[in-house]
Amino acid sequence: MSRSFSYDLSLPETPTDTQARIRRGVTDQLRQTANMRLAKEQSNSLTFRPQWSWPLLATLYRIISGETVEVNLSAIDNGTRVAVSGRVAGGAEKVADRQFWAHTLGAT
Repeated sequence: MSRSFSYDLSLPETPTDTQARIRRGVTDQLRQTANMRLAKEQSNSLTFRPQWSWPLLATLYRIISGETVEVNLSAIDNGTRVAVSGRVAGGAEKVADRQFWAHTLGAT
Protein backbone atom coordinates (compact mmCIF):
# COMPACT_ATOMS: atom_id res chain seq x y z
CA MET A 1 0.00 0.00 0.00
CA SER A 2 1.42 3.38 -0.94
CA ARG A 3 1.83 6.36 1.33
CA SER A 4 1.40 9.97 0.21
CA PHE A 5 3.25 12.82 1.86
CA SER A 6 3.71 16.57 1.58
CA TYR A 7 6.03 18.87 3.59
CA ASP A 8 7.07 22.50 3.43
CA LEU A 9 10.56 23.29 4.68
CA SER A 10 12.65 26.44 4.51
CA LEU A 11 16.29 27.13 3.78
CA PRO A 12 18.20 30.44 4.09
CA GLU A 13 19.63 30.38 0.51
CA THR A 14 18.21 31.56 -2.81
CA PRO A 15 16.29 28.94 -4.85
CA THR A 16 19.14 28.69 -7.39
CA ASP A 17 21.77 28.14 -4.69
CA THR A 18 19.51 25.71 -2.87
CA GLN A 19 18.89 23.60 -5.96
CA ALA A 20 22.59 23.50 -6.80
CA ARG A 21 23.45 22.44 -3.25
CA ILE A 22 20.74 19.83 -2.70
CA ARG A 23 20.61 18.27 -6.19
CA ARG A 24 23.36 15.72 -5.66
CA GLY A 25 22.57 15.02 -2.01
CA VAL A 26 18.88 14.39 -2.60
CA THR A 27 19.58 12.32 -5.71
CA ASP A 28 22.07 10.12 -3.82
CA GLN A 29 19.77 9.72 -0.80
CA LEU A 30 16.77 8.72 -2.93
CA ARG A 31 18.88 6.31 -4.98
CA GLN A 32 20.12 4.56 -1.82
CA THR A 33 16.99 4.75 0.33
CA ALA A 34 14.15 4.38 -2.19
CA ASN A 35 15.80 3.10 -5.39
CA MET A 36 14.65 6.24 -7.25
CA ARG A 37 16.35 8.27 -9.99
CA LEU A 38 16.23 11.90 -11.06
CA ALA A 39 13.71 11.86 -13.91
CA LYS A 40 13.27 15.58 -14.56
CA GLU A 41 15.03 18.78 -13.56
CA GLN A 42 13.67 22.27 -14.13
CA SER A 43 14.83 25.65 -12.86
CA ASN A 44 12.63 25.38 -9.77
CA SER A 45 11.98 21.66 -9.30
CA LEU A 46 13.35 18.12 -9.23
CA THR A 47 11.21 15.06 -9.99
CA PHE A 48 12.20 11.52 -9.01
CA ARG A 49 10.74 8.21 -10.20
CA PRO A 50 11.58 4.55 -9.57
CA GLN A 51 14.92 3.41 -10.98
CA TRP A 52 14.81 0.55 -13.48
CA SER A 53 16.02 -2.66 -11.84
CA TRP A 54 15.35 -6.38 -11.65
CA PRO A 55 12.74 -7.70 -11.46
CA LEU A 56 11.31 -5.43 -14.13
CA LEU A 57 7.76 -6.35 -13.17
CA ALA A 58 8.27 -4.85 -9.70
CA THR A 59 9.63 -1.64 -11.23
CA LEU A 60 6.70 -1.45 -13.67
CA TYR A 61 4.29 -1.86 -10.78
CA ARG A 62 5.94 1.04 -8.90
CA ILE A 63 5.72 3.26 -11.99
CA ILE A 64 2.12 2.34 -12.79
CA SER A 65 1.05 2.86 -9.16
CA GLY A 66 2.32 6.43 -9.38
CA GLU A 67 5.37 6.36 -7.13
CA THR A 68 7.09 9.71 -7.46
CA VAL A 69 8.82 12.39 -5.38
CA GLU A 70 8.74 16.07 -6.30
CA VAL A 71 10.89 18.82 -4.80
CA ASN A 72 9.68 22.34 -5.67
CA LEU A 73 11.61 25.49 -4.79
CA SER A 74 10.22 28.99 -4.44
CA ALA A 75 11.61 32.25 -3.11
CA ILE A 76 10.42 33.63 0.22
CA ASP A 77 11.52 36.71 2.17
CA ASN A 78 14.46 35.12 3.97
CA GLY A 79 15.44 32.33 1.58
CA THR A 80 13.72 29.41 -0.10
CA ARG A 81 10.59 27.39 0.57
CA VAL A 82 11.13 23.76 -0.33
CA ALA A 83 7.88 21.88 -0.96
CA VAL A 84 8.43 18.12 -0.96
CA SER A 85 5.59 15.81 -1.97
CA GLY A 86 5.13 12.36 -3.34
CA ARG A 87 3.80 8.86 -3.14
CA VAL A 88 5.92 5.86 -2.20
CA ALA A 89 5.43 2.26 -1.05
CA GLY A 90 7.30 -0.62 0.53
CA GLY A 91 10.93 0.00 1.44
CA ALA A 92 10.72 3.47 -0.09
CA GLU A 93 8.34 4.62 2.68
CA LYS A 94 11.35 5.87 4.66
CA VAL A 95 11.36 8.96 2.43
CA ALA A 96 7.76 9.79 3.41
CA ASP A 97 8.98 10.95 6.84
CA ARG A 98 9.46 14.66 7.58
CA GLN A 99 12.64 13.92 9.56
CA PHE A 100 14.19 12.27 6.50
CA TRP A 101 13.73 15.49 4.52
CA ALA A 102 14.80 17.84 7.31
CA HIS A 103 18.00 15.83 7.69
CA THR A 104 18.64 15.42 3.95
CA LEU A 105 18.07 19.09 3.17
CA GLY A 106 19.49 20.51 6.38
CA ALA A 107 16.23 22.45 6.68
CA THR A 108 13.88 23.72 9.37
